[in-house]
Amino acid sequence: MFEPGDPRFGEILDLASLATSGSLLDGQRPRWRQLVTQLLGSVQSEGGIAERRHHLRAPAELEVDILAPDEMASLATSTVGSGGLSIRIAEVIPLGTPIDLSIKIPQRKIPLLVTAQVVWSRPGELGAAFVDLFQNDRELLEGIAVKALLEGG
Repeated sequence: MFEPGDPRFGEILDLASLATSGSLLDGQRPRWRQLVTQLLGSVQSEGGIAERRHHLRAPAELEVDILAPDEMASLATSTVGSGGLSIRIAEVIPLGTPIDLSIKIPQRKIPLLVTAQVVWSRPGELGAAFVDLFQNDRELLEGIAVKALLEGG
């Protein structure tokens, strides 16, 4: 993981602030991608296991409303990243179930509306992969994950 004193620490936090405010410039995106990839690699190696994860994730409490299917209710996430999220939920939902989500993000006035697909489910929690995120929305969620990992919130 990047530590204070590592020049990448401040650089990635600065870029994360730009990403969460929607101000990341095209010229900054390659460096952002590079730093996020390095951070993902360092997090995976710290865990001592080779994860198959392709996207950075971190604990972040965001309010998520499941809009469809209708029988699901408002929930909070336990982890979020640019590739998907996990949600606390009582039911076990079949794998592959498409779900429409409304994610309330402090940096946005309007909730982020996305479609996701259930990729794992067990009593108490499910994991969903995003299907249709725009680049700026991916960067926003990635910025939230970077800040949660490096700043603790």
